[in-house]
This record gives sequence, C-alpha cells and structure tokens, in this order.
Amino acid sequence: MNIQRIKHYSLASLMLVMMLTAHDAAAFGTLDDQAKSPLTASFKSLDKNANGTLSREESSHDSDIGDRFDHADFNNDGKLSEQEYADSKSRMQQARVQSFLEDSTVTAKVKTELLKDNGIRGLTTISVETHHGHVILSGFVDSEEQIRRAAEIASGIRGVTSVKNSLVLKG
Repeated sequence: MNIQRIKHYSLASLMLVMMLTAHDAAAFGTLDDQAKSPLTASFKSLDKNANGTLSREESSHDSDIGDRFDHADFNNDGKLSEQEYADSKSRMQQARVQSFLEDSTVTAKVKTELLKDNGIRGLTTISVETHHGHVILSGFVDSEEQIRRAAEIASGIRGVTSVKNSLVLKG
C-alpha cells in the first residue's frame, strides 16, 4: 500500500470519527443541557399548570424547596422561575456534598488518631460514624480506659461537635 492511500484512509477515518462524535453530541445535547435535564424534568413535573413558574403550592411538593420557598425566590415575586428552582436545588445539593465530605474527613481523622494511639491501636473492632459533625463510636474494647480514651481522642478532632460513645466491654 502506498503512503497516499494510507493518508487517504487515515483522513477518511478521522472524518468518520468526527462525524460520529458530532452526531453523538447532538443526540445528547451540550454538557450544560445534560446537567440541566434532571432539574428541568423535575421543574416541569412540579409545574402543574404549565405556566413556566412554580407557585408556593406547586413547590411544596419538592422536599428541598417546600419549606425554603422564600430563600429560593431570589427576586421576591412570589413564584419560582426554572432558573431560581435550578439554582436553589444546585446550592442544596452542593451543601449536601460538602457536608458529606466534611463528615468523611472527620471520620477518617478519628480513625487515624485511634490507630495511632498506643492503648487502642490493635483494636479493629471500633466503628466510627459521623453525621453533621456528630461522631458515634461503637464496637467492643478490652477496658474502661479504652472507652474513655477513644471518646477523648474523637472529641479532640477538629470538626467534631459531639461524641456518642457506644463502645462496650468485651466479655
């Protein structure tokens, strides 16, 4: 096969890939369209009268927006546009993700400090769960000192707002 023919096939292949990619992109919309479509569908399902806005009553069927209508109504016109709805939902979802990340970080820090502590290090039966900064310790330990020490360690971690110590003595 000569070089010209290879170049021709390569160019034709490249053009075919580009056309297929463009077709796929058009079929699925832009990244912005894809990101908005679940919220758009949710908005439209709430917009019972199909007027392009949500009343307080319509938005009450969304557990995120219902009690926070006034916060979501940025322009204070007594109704939510699709943009106001999407912005509010997005902020709430971001807050949930942030809270989850903060709780995961607290859990990891508590576990790390428990593993580093000489009196607790060998115990792999301590479970640590965190929800909004509230830490729950559970599992089995060998002594009252370990129960006290685990709570002390968890309480000393930045981001911990409270510790529920549900550790139990073995035996």
